[in-house]
Amino acid sequence: MRIATSSIYAQQVAAIDNQAALYAKYAADLSGGKMLNAPSDDPSVIAQDLQTHVAIDTETQQSTNIQGAVNQLTQTDSTLSSLTSLLQGVITNAQSGASSTKTLAETQDIGAQVDQALQQAISLANTQYNGQYIFAGTTNSANPPIVPQGSPINAVVFNGNEQASGQLVYNNTNYALSTTMQGAFNYSTQSGASDAGSSASPDVFQALINLRNTLDNQTAVDTSTAGVNQAGTPVYGTTTLGTAGAFATAPQLDNGAPPSYSIQISGTVNGVTSTKTYTLTGADDLNTLVGDINADTATTGVTANFDPTTEKFTLTGSGSFTVNDVPTPGTGATTAGNLTQVLNLQSTTNSGQVDFVENLTAQVGVLNNLLNGVLSARATIGARIQTLSSIGSQLQSTITDNTNIESSYEDTPTAEYAAKSSAAQTALDAAYQVTNSLESKTLMDYMTSL
Repeated sequence: MRIATSSIYAQQVAAIDNQAALYAKYAADLSGGKMLNAPSDDPSVIAQDLQTHVAIDTETQQSTNIQGAVNQLTQTDSTLSSLTSLLQGVITNAQSGASSTKTLAETQDIGAQVDQALQQAISLANTQYNGQYIFAGTTNSANPPIVPQGSPINAVVFNGNEQASGQLVYNNTNYALSTTMQGAFNYSTQSGASDAGSSASPDVFQALINLRNTLDNQTAVDTSTAGVNQAGTPVYGTTTLGTAGAFATAPQLDNGAPPSYSIQISGTVNGVTSTKTYTLTGADDLNTLVGDINADTATTGVTANFDPTTEKFTLTGSGSFTVNDVPTPGTGATTAGNLTQVLNLQSTTNSGQVDFVENLTAQVGVLNNLLNGVLSARATIGARIQTLSSIGSQLQSTITDNTNIESSYEDTPTAEYAAKSSAAQTALDAAYQVTNSLESKTLMDYMTSL
């Protein structure tokens, strides 16, 4: 059988092309650092490599989301930390003002500092993260959530809701990225800003307003320690003071003729002390008492209020005043009724004396409760930060592991491919030499060799 010279040349050229292609691939893989660049490079591992790619992309996105969540929670915690420091400073200042030796000018100076703290608290409540108000809830409003009212500020309006802003879902678990205005500032959209006489604790803003006003005026307050009514029984405007079944403490009139209640209030206006006695029969109600006391405010400096929602009775004056049960004058009474006890007034445990220092001390107690609420919110936020940071670290570890696996599929083993490239180059050089040798032969060379 004869083999055509053209066939020999064709085979040699094909061998050179294959060897050149192999050498070029090794060189390219060494240069680019990757040996898996197309499915045809290694069909047996390409599916695993693609799966690893998807896993890394998913985990990287999750890690980015978690880091963003940690950043927002950290901003929230930083804001709550500032609020903590603010309240601690206000408490310290208020305690320094709780002294009967303080002049009005001195307490007003402290009140000015509290007013500045109030403005700072509003600023903290309007903190933003990435253009969103972190305590506004889910409203996504462009307006600040807390808007001050009046000058000086006497109230605030909340333009938001009680949902925590921002949510992260990871492994079917929801993580709130902030806390609510109620969680941070004790502000409830249901009751709004409560006052010192409310059964609910006031929010941070109202507590600071109350404290500032107390310091500015050295306000003394005597308020019911609890609602005056029996549970579920309204007394405002409909139930008379002689109806024992409506009140938590059973009314007991004095032994005069006719039996009645009399209380005596002594207050000071412009340095002049005035004492007034208010007599009520069993047929009168709390409206009557409020009206009678307020009719004398100009001389006693004491005002009265009854909150039908909380069913608490409040007396307010400047500096100090006294409230006592007394026998009704002109009736022959030798014993007093128990109206101050029916009203659950604090003065019943302090010989009738009500003063500014006592009021200030009570408000410091309110601020301490608010501070504890902020610390509780911070603890919750801190726990979330710790949990998400731990998840983020686990994800980074998984990404590193999968990147190493991906590298084992794709990265060029330098030493091995350098040796293969050298071998391919040697084989290619040899093929060139053989081809050159064959191409230099003539027909006469073949005939003479026979």
